[in-house]
Amino acid sequence: MKKIVGFVCTLLVITLGLLQMVHDDSVASEVVQENLDGQLTIHFLDIGQGDATFIVFPDGTQMLVDCSIDARILEALGDVMSFHDNTIDYLVITHPDKDHYGGCVDVLDRFDVGQVIYNGYEKQDSVFWLEFWDVIQAEQAEYTEVTQLTHWEIVSTSVQFLYPDHSLRDNPHIPGDESTTVDANNGSIVLLLSYGTVDVLMTGDAEQKLEEYLIEMYGDKLDVDVLKVGHHGSNTSSIDPFLAVTTPEHAVISVGVDNRYGHPSPRVLKRFERASSTIWRTDRQGTITLTTDGTQFSFSPER
Repeated sequence: MKKIVGFVCTLLVITLGLLQMVHDDSVASEVVQENLDGQLTIHFLDIGQGDATFIVFPDGTQMLVDCSIDARILEALGDVMSFHDNTIDYLVITHPDKDHYGGCVDVLDRFDVGQVIYNGYEKQDSVFWLEFWDVIQAEQAEYTEVTQLTHWEIVSTSVQFLYPDHSLRDNPHIPGDESTTVDANNGSIVLLLSYGTVDVLMTGDAEQKLEEYLIEMYGDKLDVDVLKVGHHGSNTSSIDPFLAVTTPEHAVISVGVDNRYGHPSPRVLKRFERASSTIWRTDRQGTITLTTDGTQFSFSPER
């Protein structure tokens, strides 16, 4: 009798576990399914001190921009992807700072990635970068290096790569400033997403020099609804002239709780307050989800 009871209990535990997995999977599936109704969804993932943004286009096409510092990206993706989904269509790696690309090897191991988009910046003195580069070369994914202003249409969404607009391998400088070699931050891929009348600008870890160059090159084209704040709200970024041009109604900061860098800088927060921007922070609100039908948009924080 005890054996029968034990067997029944074990079976019940397994059944409950499977039901929970099905429930979790169905919840994640609903997140994806919503986009089939013509919505663009952007998840600014809470991955601590680092960066990772998961984008689901209106037909379900998926893009991951940066991969956080390590394998914690897999858990974060598990919260917004179906359990059975092992495909990411586009992986954009803005630049090779560990808190942006540290989890990319894990992503490439776990998922079938259709296309890898990279800024071309080399860190030959980094053991991790060399490992990362070996994985990229061994990957079956198509590889694209951003070397010029590039405009894609993914479903009905405009995806513009505003920077780099030249090969960082051949010329590691911001044009017009040949005296200064571009560091990883100012080599960041800058991405402008436009869906209907809603514009979202993502700048990686762009700092003052790159922001000034973007103003010079694009001017009012940078006027957006949502700005993914550069360099986690560091004082080296989000200069007043850049905010004057971008005029973001909303500013999203990806940052870790009580991080050792003091991000976001109080000065930067003041700049956004002066610009009348609503500030969203992953350290306080968890994963922040932006949903838009191309006309209106809304934010849903995790907490």
